[in-house]
Amino acid sequence: MTDANLLNQAKNSVALLRQLYQRGAYRVIRDPDGVISLWAVEGLERDPFSIQFANRGRISYNIADMPPDFVRSFVDYVKKTLKR
Repeated sequence: MTDANLLNQAKNSVALLRQLYQRGAYRVIRDPDGVISLWAVEGLERDPFSIQFANRGRISYNIADMPPDFVRSFVDYVKKTLKR
């Protein structure tokens, strides 16, 4: 990804999730319609916070590895989640 501003927003979004969910492993998945969802990985509830990103069969621990449209959707998802 080349957009530094978008990458910073994504890193801030990860940091906000880390504050909200201090423990557990999570996977951010984008479905074929572009909808983002956050899933807790069972059995890892007591582990320190970790997050993976899954897009079209590709999984990464680094948000910078994801395409810009995934990252934009993720940032929007976190904004909407925190407003609740």
